[in-house]
Amino acid sequence: MAAKTALRHVVLILAAALFAVGLVLPSAAKPQRVVSLNLCTDQLVLLLAEPKNIAAVSYLSHDVANSYMAASARNHSTTHGRVEEILPLEPDLIFAGQFTSQASVGFLRRIGHRIVILDSPEDFPGIRAQVRQVAALLEEQKRGEFLLSEMDQRLERARRAVTGNQLTAAFYLPNGYTAGGKTPVDAVLEVVGLKNKVAELGVTGTTVLSMERLIAANPDVLILSSFGDGGASIAEEMLNHPVFAKAMKGKPLIRVPTRLWVCPGPMLAEAVELLMESRP
Repeated sequence: MAAKTALRHVVLILAAALFAVGLVLPSAAKPQRVVSLNLCTDQLVLLLAEPKNIAAVSYLSHDVANSYMAASARNHSTTHGRVEEILPLEPDLIFAGQFTSQASVGFLRRIGHRIVILDSPEDFPGIRAQVRQVAALLEEQKRGEFLLSEMDQRLERARRAVTGNQLTAAFYLPNGYTAGGKTPVDAVLEVVGLKNKVAELGVTGTTVLSMERLIAANPDVLILSSFGDGGASIAEEMLNHPVFAKAMKGKPLIRVPTRLWVCPGPMLAEAVELLMESRP
């Protein structure tokens, strides 16, 4: 009997310790005070949660160039992810990204807050899984499935419209940033029937590619990101370089707003449609 009592005490101590570091979370009612600390978690929370249940999103969510949900985000308070900003909000669920301040996340966990850290999906199956994960945590499964249904319908329409030979394409951002294999950009290009030239170079993930290497790769289509509504990309300055202009002369140049690419989510379906309208 004494042994059983001692074992029970050990189990209770371990459970308390695990709860303190956020590894064991108690069952809870539908979250009423949701806080998001990352631009990409902002997008999902704003898409899925009832507005009245959003206590705050990150300050980046108001940036019209990078935030797909900027208009909705303006209706909510923001934080810079600092503990002193978050605690007065009395959140019952906090979403963070892999690059959110670990000091803030660690402290909030230690004092018992419920924190979910989301990764960055590489493809549409990963996006579907993440939308369902967030929808379940918010108890908004119907909204999540509706969102995914809309996304999948748009992707299917694009796939059916693909005809002809596959051209190669390269995605190029300011300062030479590009996307190779195992990225949402690669997944989008596949849907619209374009081969990712950067992936063919053996590049995976997001990296920096020199102008010289891009010219040598000789993609059929160049995709740049526009900042804001209808603005030209900073990356287009390189088009004035004589060597680059000569190499790319006559090749299609497609601009896609940054807000459609920066986060892997249902908004990528809109990027797919834009590429389908613009691709040769």
